[in-house]
Amino acid sequence: MRRGFIIRIMIENILEIPLNADTVQWAAESAKLSVERWSQQSGYYTNYLNSHFKGKLGELAVEKFLLENGYKLDSHFRFSERENLSDIVVKIRRYSEVCRLEVKTWDKRYWADLGRCIAVDQYEKIKKKADQIIWCMVQAEDFESLLNCPVPVHVSLMGWSWVSDIKNAPIRFTGTDKMRKVENHQLNEADLYSMLHYKLNP
Repeated sequence: MRRGFIIRIMIENILEIPLNADTVQWAAESAKLSVERWSQQSGYYTNYLNSHFKGKLGELAVEKFLLENGYKLDSHFRFSERENLSDIVVKIRRYSEVCRLEVKTWDKRYWADLGRCIAVDQYEKIKKKADQIIWCMVQAEDFESLLNCPVPVHVSLMGWSWVSDIKNAPIRFTGTDKMRKVENHQLNEADLYSMLHYKLNP
């Protein structure tokens, strides 16, 4: 691991990425733009501000991890007009190849029950735009307050998977309390590849 690299190892196989208040504020502002954009399109059933906000925090944490490890990136998530593309594209082998990344982020409270999920009817769409999925978890006492008054947070990089791994994951109807139950492929946490050994031959 590079000297000066601003990542603290929490437990084996998990990395914790700190985001400062300015970065959290950008995530909040970007999430609001995403909600406005998707509100004008039918069929996007998770168009909630908190969901977009958590997603942006995860994307920023993955971007920070990759940049500090020397990767060259196209961070599509930073541009609202590119939200139909993969979140991040990593340029490898001197730009002769790329690896397309999708970042999925959950509130810590729901990681055990709902984390590591891809809806069955979304798998084909994700397969077309991404090669890997980076799985993230974020914790905050009150995301609504964090949206309106940003403070530093930490995002946990829980691991990564090939998109092709999803197809063989067990299918479960997931949802808690009054949530609508969704048919998901759900990977087991033990099946994730460690971020500590993440390498794409940049």
